[in-house]
Amino acid sequence: MLSLLKRPEPETPQRQKIDSAKELFTSGQFQVVTTRDMPGKAVRRVVGLAAFRGYDMEQAFYGMITRALTNGANAIIGYQENVAFHPDGSKYISCYGTAVRVVDAQ
Repeated sequence: MLSLLKRPEPETPQRQKIDSAKELFTSGQFQVVTTRDMPGKAVRRVVGLAAFRGYDMEQAFYGMITRALTNGANAIIGYQENVAFHPDGSKYISCYGTAVRVVDAQ
């Protein structure tokens, strides 16, 4: 019964960043593609590698986006993912791609 009376834990800054990245991606404001270019867009600047590892896909994928956003990117090209399975049955997911600034092609 005491556990019902506990106050909820405050959201961590990392959780807030992941929620913000999720909102940007699902609304179409931040694009992630597996190709080297994006139709109708031109790469203005390559920001660099954006990578994140985690124990679930959501954490790894949106963590990668938060890293790209933190460095000033507005898209990721060349997206890839890797899943490593451990003998204990757990899995470790890596998501990575090239963080870029894109503009509408003219």
